[in-house]
Order: sequence, then structure tokens, then C-alpha cells
Amino acid sequence: MPDGLSVELNDSLARMRGTDHARPRCAALVGTVGQAAHCGIYEWRPGPCREFGLRAPMGIGDEACARARARHGLAPLA
Repeated sequence: MPDGLSVELNDSLARMRGTDHARPRCAALVGTVGQAAHCGIYEWRPGPCREFGLRAPMGIGDEACARARARHGLAPLA
């Protein structure tokens, strides 16, 4: 993962910079939410992002996706 995109919490745990803000936005997110946005480090994305994609391909339609879209004033995907 590129330097500066994560925040180390302890020896074995880190989080993506920006995900702990009141309006979370991952530092690796490129583009404009609701228009055209994508992961800027897809090939190097951390384990939780990879696991999220395995639970629901591209996160589309699951509860976490609906909550994230609602935070940005967007309707859930069908």
C-alpha cells in the first residue's frame, strides 16, 4: 500500500486514512461519489476491502453499500 494512506493503530492493526472521519471517505477513493468514483489502489487494497468484495461482488446491494450511499445522499442500488 502506498505510504501515507493508512494510519497505524498498533503493531498488527491499521485503518485507511479518512475512514474515521465524521463523513468517512477513504483516502484511496478517487473521483466524485455518485458520479464516477473508484479505488485508486485496487491492486494493493487491504484485506478488509478484499473481504468486502468477496461477501458481495463490488459491495453492490448489501447493507454496508446502502449505508455508505445514504451517507452521501444516494439511493440504494437494486
